[in-house]
Amino acid sequence: VHGGIAQGIGQALLEEVVFDDQGSPRTASLLDYLIPSIGEIPQVVTATTETPSPNNPLGAKGIGESGTIGSTPAVQNAVVDALSHLGIRHIDMPLTPERVWAALAAVGLKHRGGHD
Repeated sequence: VHGGIAQGIGQALLEEVVFDDQGSPRTASLLDYLIPSIGEIPQVVTATTETPSPNNPLGAKGIGESGTIGSTPAVQNAVVDALSHLGIRHIDMPLTPERVWAALAAVGLKHRGGHD
C-alpha cells in the first residue's frame, strides 16, 4: 500500500515522459525520469480490516497497487484546491513547479519583485 501511495504521489508531482522535437525520449533513464524518494513522501499510517475472501481456502485477496488509485487525484485536487481562490481550476499533471507557476501567471499573479 505504501508503495502504491508513493507511485500516486510521483504521478501527480514528478513523473512525465518527455520527447524532443525529433520524437526521441528525453526522459529515457532514472537520471531524467523523476520518481519520488523517501524524502518526498509523507509518513503514511495504515490500518487493516480483515475480510477473508470466500473464493479460496486461504481467504486471501490481492490488493495490487490500490494506494495509487486515490493518492494521485488526492494530490492533484489538493494543489488545485489550494490555488482555487486565485481562479485556478486545472493544472495538467505532473504538477511541476513550472506548471504551477504558469497557472499562476495565467491568472495574472506576478512575483513581488516586479518582473514577469
